[in-house]
Amino acid sequence: MDEEEPVPGVEMREATLPDGTTMTIACRAGLSQDEVDLLAARVWTDIPE
Repeated sequence: MDEEEPVPGVEMREATLPDGTTMTIACRAGLSQDEVDLLAARVWTDIPE
């Protein structure tokens, strides 16, 4: 599989979810770790069970 070109201003970051697990998300470059974790938590709460 060919590696895709990076998107300017976007980076892949590891985030910690409220239950302690981690996930990798694409987010705006330059966010603080707290902002990345908050963004991941928002996505996590929207996932249907």
